[in-house]
Amino acid sequence: MEARRNSNNKIPLYARRKLGEKVNAALDFLRQNWQITLRFTLYVLLPVALLHSMGVYTIFRATFSNIVNSVDLSVIMSALFFMISICLIYSLILTLFQYYMGSEDGDLSMLTFSDVKGQLWHNLKRVFLLAIPILIAFVVLAIVAMIIIFMPFFSIFAIAALATLFFILMMVPIFYILENIDASTAVKRAFSHAKNSWGNLLGLMIAMTLLVAIIQGVIATPMIIFSFAYEQLTTVAQQTQSASKIMYDAILYVFVVLHVFFSYLSLMVVVTTLVFHYGSDASEHDDIAIANDIENFANL
Repeated sequence: MEARRNSNNKIPLYARRKLGEKVNAALDFLRQNWQITLRFTLYVLLPVALLHSMGVYTIFRATFSNIVNSVDLSVIMSALFFMISICLIYSLILTLFQYYMGSEDGDLSMLTFSDVKGQLWHNLKRVFLLAIPILIAFVVLAIVAMIIIFMPFFSIFAIAALATLFFILMMVPIFYILENIDASTAVKRAFSHAKNSWGNLLGLMIAMTLLVAIIQGVIATPMIIFSFAYEQLTTVAQQTQSASKIMYDAILYVFVVLHVFFSYLSLMVVVTTLVFHYGSDASEHDDIAIANDIENFANL
């Protein structure tokens, strides 16, 4: 069994960090706890990835095989499971942080899923209930922005405002869970912190967007290559034997599942980095006493 880490290896959440340091802290946290994070991710997110992939798979088949049936339903299905996956990712990462900050040395190696499932379910319910009004508000604002965007003079400002709002809303669940406050207070705190450090948050989100785009581009390449060949392969298979077509369909679905699951992992890096951004910003603008309350997991 892996030896317990020295308490000096525990990464402090509440410390002022520059942009690169936040990313490094997130990667260090995930590297220190990769075994338990991956195990819990397989428990929680793999079933969702399998269902999410069914919708994505149908869309890919329609794109490369000229099939239009059930595409609208598949888009709705993919959007629904994407929302569920985001809620699960936030809940899982924030639950791990609660246990991590509540431990003496930051060692989570002895933690089991049975230990965390109660807190995970509690956090998931709170995040999901919070996500619904946030999603509705963002959709309404997106519609308004789309109307404004047709006015050339205001288009750049509309896009910038919408992007900034989106970044701020991504911080709300972190305040909501880690500080154990009500939803309205979490929104107020997120906007208050963004007012003090919107430049840092914007820079961080641009860096994270580029990182996720690169990661997803790499993991999507085999799926895209196979998808382009899919139409020719299935056409030949239909002219020979149906068993080959079933095999090609199965291979495409496996590629889609891997793409969706690794996309979840890349989003976990983003959420973890946002948590360290929160800790850096809180240590700079908040009373340090709040850190003592949050690190005492027994009181959450």
